[in-house]
Amino acid sequence: MSDLKKRSYPHGEVVEPLYTSSPDNNVGFRNHPWWTMVQEHVVEKEFIANDWAHNRLQQGASGLLFYLTDEQYLPRILEGIKLEYISLGLVVEGSGPAVMEALLHHAHNEIIPVQKLSGFINIDPIEIAARTGIWHENKMYELGELSRLTPTRMKYMCCNANFYGSCGASPTTQLGLALAHLDFYLSNFGDVGLSQYWVALTSGTYMFEEIAKHRALRVLWRELLEEYDYPFVHLEIYSETSTTHQSSFDAHSNLLRATSAAFGAVTGGADAVQIRPYNSVVKGFDAEGERLALNQHFIMAYESGMDRVMDPAKGSYFIEDKTSALVKEAKLICKEIRQIGGIVEALKSGWIQDRIDSEVKAAMPEKVLGVNFYPNDAEKLPEGITIAPTLSRIEHKERFADRDIEPLRVVRWSESLEFQRHSSTL
Repeated sequence: MSDLKKRSYPHGEVVEPLYTSSPDNNVGFRNHPWWTMVQEHVVEKEFIANDWAHNRLQQGASGLLFYLTDEQYLPRILEGIKLEYISLGLVVEGSGPAVMEALLHHAHNEIIPVQKLSGFINIDPIEIAARTGIWHENKMYELGELSRLTPTRMKYMCCNANFYGSCGASPTTQLGLALAHLDFYLSNFGDVGLSQYWVALTSGTYMFEEIAKHRALRVLWRELLEEYDYPFVHLEIYSETSTTHQSSFDAHSNLLRATSAAFGAVTGGADAVQIRPYNSVVKGFDAEGERLALNQHFIMAYESGMDRVMDPAKGSYFIEDKTSALVKEAKLICKEIRQIGGIVEALKSGWIQDRIDSEVKAAMPEKVLGVNFYPNDAEKLPEGITIAPTLSRIEHKERFADRDIEPLRVVRWSESLEFQRHSSTL
């Protein structure tokens, strides 16, 4: 433990020992105190995905998230699922409009009114560019086509700010990029689909900062709409616990990390939350890990009463002050990106990559619990798991020298420490 009166977060923000006043942010909140409990699945075989979905629903999930291609047969994946009672998320590799048309045909055949479908479809040209290094202009046209197809209760204007968090961006930068991301869409599409926007965030282990981050996003959205002179509409926030904080060694510690992260997202007002299974880094999709992840939801909701409280953080001097500070800092980031020419130009110029890279270097921990801090020295990595050394920034840029944009890199804080520990035992 530390006797320091002041503490700071890994990215440098200072926490004062005492707060005696706070701004009145009026952040808004979910439309109801409960949240959608999401679990995800990468579709390889349709019948396996369908079996998985029924098992997860029987275990209590209220939201299903599928990663799929436009070539996979959606009705087989969704067979027997009463879509009007769940939230459905579709992350599409390929044509988003083709998948949405398949969903509408399936709903028609199952006699499900399309106005009862809820959830989201994920086509995000900016995130694709940041992840792959390629700007696909045709994806903007897909968003336009989705504006015609997508039922009103489903969201399609997608801002995947969770990707920036997965790459090690600070909460301030994640918010600033999310704001610039939303600004880009509003400047290109106007008020088309205004009520069908949604933002994906990651949630880390510093729960009070995460509470403030989620609350700050609602303030930023409200002020952005005011700037464009658009009416206020609710912004759907999906949040997932970050694998950036997970470790391969002492994996059960990830249960605690994810609980802290999920608490921050839920208390901050996320509409939907996915808790990453504690062993997802080493096992991927695993029935035990997914069941425990759902149980983490249930304990927060049914044994802690968090599904009965609206905006529990409102009025907290510390959290309100942090919310206000994050709003101001995020707006400065967005202003700078506007001066560059927008978020796409900021990616092409390397401004975003440079900022996140410097934040990762500043925040990279020297100790991680269970890895090199109170480790179980007898523990070995699971069979078949290998950890490669992290590429340097120069090596990474050389690997993608043929791209118009330098792709952002996903990070895990413990990865280099795990490599050092694993290498020392060989």
